[in-house]
Amino acid sequence: MKFNVFLHKNADNFLRNVEPKDKQRIVERIKQLEGFPAVRLDIVKIAGEANTFRLRIGNYRALFKVYEQEKIIIVVKIDLRKRIYKN
Repeated sequence: MKFNVFLHKNADNFLRNVEPKDKQRIVERIKQLEGFPAVRLDIVKIAGEANTFRLRIGNYRALFKVYEQEKIIIVVKIDLRKRIYKN
């Protein structure tokens, strides 16, 4: 069964300010998360965080939470690699 993928307000705001070609690539990659966990993407679980993963998209990273019961994925944050892990 497919997951429903949603963008958190912070992730949505970040996407509004990204170059159009980068935005298109990021959006396409995020749409592929509907097939999680069977998708063949560069996804790594975040240590110490329950149900939190990161998706690599070139120099960008997307942090997302997976809610198995509800079949929902929420993309919490998108940013450049050098800034994504800082609060």
